[in-house]
Amino acid sequence: MMDREGSPKEQPASEQAEEAAAQKGPPEERFVRERQQFRALILANPNYFGNLKVSPFQPVLSIQSNTFYEEIGCVGFQPQFNRLEAVVYVKQPTGYGGGICADGTQEFVRFYLSCDNGATWDDLGLTSFAAYDIPEGTEGSKRLEYAVSLQISPRKRFCFVDNLCTVRAILSWNAPPPPNDPGFTPVWGNVHDTHIQIDPLKLIIISDLLQAAKVTLPPQFAALVDLTQPAPLAEPKILGASELQALYKDKGVEPHRFALAELQQLISQPAYSEALMAQGAKGVLQQLNINLPEIIDNLFPIDGNTRYEQLECIGLDPNLDTLVGVIRVKLPSGYSGGPCTAGSREYVTFWGDFDGNGTFETCLGVTSVNVYDIDPLPRDGLEYAVFLPVNLSQYRQPCEAGPRIVRVRAILSWNVPPPCWNPNYIPVWGNRLETLIHIKPGKKVDPESHAPIIQTVGSMDVDDINVITGLAIGPAVLAGFTALDSPFGGEVILTGRIANPPDISAGATRLKYRVEVSGDGGLTWQRLTNSFTLGRDQLLNGVWSGLPSITQMVDADDYYEYQEDLTDGPGNAQIFPVGNVLARWQTSGLTGVWRIRIRVKDPDNPGPVWTSNVVTVRIDSAAPQPSIDITSGGGACADFVIGDVISGAYAVTDEHFGRLTVSVLPALGGSFTAPAPLPPGPTMPLTRTYAGGVPTAGEAGLWSLDTSGMPRCGYVIELGVWDRTIVNSGFVGRFNRAVVGLCLREKGE
Repeated sequence: MMDREGSPKEQPASEQAEEAAAQKGPPEERFVRERQQFRALILANPNYFGNLKVSPFQPVLSIQSNTFYEEIGCVGFQPQFNRLEAVVYVKQPTGYGGGICADGTQEFVRFYLSCDNGATWDDLGLTSFAAYDIPEGTEGSKRLEYAVSLQISPRKRFCFVDNLCTVRAILSWNAPPPPNDPGFTPVWGNVHDTHIQIDPLKLIIISDLLQAAKVTLPPQFAALVDLTQPAPLAEPKILGASELQALYKDKGVEPHRFALAELQQLISQPAYSEALMAQGAKGVLQQLNINLPEIIDNLFPIDGNTRYEQLECIGLDPNLDTLVGVIRVKLPSGYSGGPCTAGSREYVTFWGDFDGNGTFETCLGVTSVNVYDIDPLPRDGLEYAVFLPVNLSQYRQPCEAGPRIVRVRAILSWNVPPPCWNPNYIPVWGNRLETLIHIKPGKKVDPESHAPIIQTVGSMDVDDINVITGLAIGPAVLAGFTALDSPFGGEVILTGRIANPPDISAGATRLKYRVEVSGDGGLTWQRLTNSFTLGRDQLLNGVWSGLPSITQMVDADDYYEYQEDLTDGPGNAQIFPVGNVLARWQTSGLTGVWRIRIRVKDPDNPGPVWTSNVVTVRIDSAAPQPSIDITSGGGACADFVIGDVISGAYAVTDEHFGRLTVSVLPALGGSFTAPAPLPPGPTMPLTRTYAGGVPTAGEAGLWSLDTSGMPRCGYVIELGVWDRTIVNSGFVGRFNRAVVGLCLREKGE
């Protein structure tokens, strides 16, 4: 048990007994049979549990938003990287479809965004992770904490314009929340709303700047300037203690808050101490009327102060090997300035107790997020997120060896990074949390090995790609789309990691890797040789910054250079390829089942070659082929009379059909009916999907349009078709269309 700040706390025996009873749970909370048979029950009756607001099916057993097994604990936003993060508590030892050698079950999270106080919601997409039965007592496990991430593209504004939005995250066990339904109620899971702050613009279009300033250039000047060009904004100003003192006058911000940077510098830097002791020296903060002796005790606390911010959740994203923390910012002032300034940083350092002795001897790194004064502040504050990529390859173990459960500690400290060497650090402003994480099973990598691993293909986790068919199913990692027996096409992005990259700052040579693909079952392998642009992020002393992109090119032996650098120690920067991208495979014109692998060599250690996991994917480069015709009256492009029932036929062929719609344009009334194979009854437009039973190769059918009540006009009947292909690693469904025209006239014309 831990107190709210995460410090260990002795638990009375009576409370231990109550907690144990709660973990077992009364039968009405556990619903063991319903949990085991969940998919079968909702297949027979989609509204079996009564969670659907509109349904022709009658509920049998009322269960909604049950959090006995899992629950969203926190949702936060990293505005610098536009990353949404949610931390999910997995609370029971069983009820998740099997142990770690089984498939487990998916915990789905769909995110929504509203920037108009909930009047409208944008569906941002779906993500998920696999949960397993992990026996109670494993490393003292009572609750495991996982994280999911989603990259979004919110609208940015000028720094002087409030840009606060509401995020809604819906957790649903074993059944994804449907799209575009922010009011959905899950059976098992919950709905969590929070407020976020979106980062201000860093680049601005010149015409937008002039418009905001209400400035119109004279024509002769406008003709000389390309107003569509982006321009970088000036670096935001860092406010000093005197400026902050004036800013926070009468706002109740303590001196050891707004002057913390100067105070810490005085205490930690010998040069300043020497100056203070010189004859005739005056107090450095005297001009601020700060009495240092009165506040010195506040700089050496026995516990962190959470008046301004608090670390509320930490967890591990198993899809990305990334630690996540969610921080609640509680007050409108005290963060070193608003969004037009440099603001301040919330630092979080993570440690792992990998040997189970409780000392947290392994520092995993420090990360941070920028925060600002936001006034007015939502009543429940704002939630920010931090994330830290971690290399867990040496801590994995095969599933047969059991789950690898590790206790993790995180310490939040405002404006002062918690030092890696001190896992017992007490911040002036901040707090400590501990939790248990589950490290994804896999082969343990030797510390001397440089074994590569392919993590995602086309934005899909490789575990969600069928090893035989090469088709993907489930939510993408970060991208927000959902695959349904989907092949891949266009640009297929490969992401992954190479174990134990060397210390480049110490003079080591970068590792080299070659990407190989095979279209004949592995008999022969082709090398990817195309150049591509790679973004890079730098993490230095907990502060993230972007580095210039580089062009990845192969050498004479078709090897790329691996760009990740995990150099440890103060003053040493860690370099991360954006998205862990290893290659961009251009698959245009290819088809069939292909295999992918990566081979790695160390130029400083000739001889060994390490080979990655082999991933099988299906490539589909062909768009769906639609056709539509009018079979009644004079056929295509003929004249018809208002009130006629116009008949026609449609067909679509595709190797991986997704969905089709038949609609009339312009949409000025009328109703479709379809004798076969579409269901009878008036609909507008007609829709058919692969998930609704259409064969994967497509179908042909008939349609009819009752034109009663439609105005005199020229119309087209459009057949829109999509396949199931993951296109350019970013969305599902190539689109194609076919149309047929007609003219609708008044009777007697």
